[in-house]
Amino acid sequence: MTKNGIFVTGTDTDVGKTFVASGVAAALRQQGTDVGVFKPMLSGIKRENPNSDSFLLKQMAGDENALQDITPFVFEEALAPYLAAKRAGVFVKLEDIIKKWRNIQADHSFFIVEGAGGITVPYGEEYLVSDVAKEIGFPILVVARAGLGTVNHTILTVEHARCKGLEVAGVVINGFKEQGDDLASKTNPKLIEKFAQVPVLGVVPWAENLNKAEMAAFFKKHVKLSSIEYHGEKGKPSTIPFFA
Repeated sequence: MTKNGIFVTGTDTDVGKTFVASGVAAALRQQGTDVGVFKPMLSGIKRENPNSDSFLLKQMAGDENALQDITPFVFEEALAPYLAAKRAGVFVKLEDIIKKWRNIQADHSFFIVEGAGGITVPYGEEYLVSDVAKEIGFPILVVARAGLGTVNHTILTVEHARCKGLEVAGVVINGFKEQGDDLASKTNPKLIEKFAQVPVLGVVPWAENLNKAEMAAFFKKHVKLSSIEYHGEKGKPSTIPFFA
């Protein structure tokens, strides 16, 4: 039974959680870590689709588990999982997800678990993404946008996690665009560290169409993998900020 891993959530939908989760998985795998992935719910796309989050996570992690084990619950409509399930006449309980998790949690020494949308997205009738994270017990890695507004969203996400009794390993800012004079994007990392009291573990530039080897190299360059892996293994926060 593994106790090592990280739970990846976001400040919102479409912030690049899967890109970051799969990139970290590829980089850790390249370094020799036995990485597994788990994304309990998926909506709006079949898990077998090469463009699905589940498929990308499996491919980048090199996880040999079947897609139905990596993502046990899939719904047709592109809605919050709870609503998509309800409209399909399916009711998934928290214990149903945890049972699926326990079936695979011993398969790898380090797991990357990815939630759906943001941390307060409803997964079921009476529970949220954060409740699943609490049951699994891994520290939280928050993926945030680079631009204006992300400080507010990030602080709210971190505070909700802490109210739930979750440890926050840090924040990865995704989709930073070097060109232009976007002062908000350039100053947000320090603001997040100051006001959310969490380390920013990486600022990931905008990128597209990277293969597995390129993803591994890209994330080794832009994210403090040692802090993520250390925190996931030891349950201790990094005390070294990304920005001095």
